[in-house]
Amino acid sequence: MLRVLWNGKSGLISNQNRIDAISNNIANVDTNGYKRVDVAFLDILNESVNRLGVPITSDYKDNLSVGSGTKGERIVRDFSQGILKETGRKTDLAIEGEGYFRLVDNEGRNFYTRDGAFKIDADGNFVHSSGLILNIENYNNNLSDNDRIRISHDGNIFKINNDEEELVGKINLYRIIGQDAIVSKGENVYSADNVEALEKFHLRQGFLEASNADITKELTNMLVTQRAFELSARTVKSADEMWQIANNLRGR
Repeated sequence: MLRVLWNGKSGLISNQNRIDAISNNIANVDTNGYKRVDVAFLDILNESVNRLGVPITSDYKDNLSVGSGTKGERIVRDFSQGILKETGRKTDLAIEGEGYFRLVDNEGRNFYTRDGAFKIDADGNFVHSSGLILNIENYNNNLSDNDRIRISHDGNIFKINNDEEELVGKINLYRIIGQDAIVSKGENVYSADNVEALEKFHLRQGFLEASNADITKELTNMLVTQRAFELSARTVKSADEMWQIANNLRGR
């Protein structure tokens, strides 16, 4: 009965981890550039039941085994493209295809995001909602929120004066090598050590990438996971009741 308790406990923990992941997805359905997460499960241990003392009559006895439960191995992130929604705002940028914006904090540390909702502050910086600043090549902070600007598909920023365009900077995008190495820092921002600049990419000004979490799918996954959680809870309860009966019999 100890094995039954262990299996039930591992199921409770694993399914609780998945419920937490699904809840996070539901909470970020409307978050720009959010990438949904899920839990990868792993069998803890399988033990063969083909041994002395176990009554097996099956012709496939060599393939029969009993498990020791499951374990939530790691969090897996889905990096598929979200749909692009038009906003018309000049500082909203959507990445079409591969790539991440590079953000910089006050200490010069680099972070990355797919969320292209930026605003120009009083110092001319393109500021992310997290407070981090967009890294722009050859930019002298010579733009204000009142300026007319055009951002090309390849990241060049042009200031428009009297229908004449002046190149004032360039936005570069980056590829994170080994997506499993990406670390979420909250506020839709990630950190990664192994990155490289993309030579070719495609930006769309006046658009934002929506979350790739589908509310219908997430609610369905939540119901399935809750049923699995309830089944694990019943397993623990049944094992406890069986143990109580055995103890009562022994006490007599």
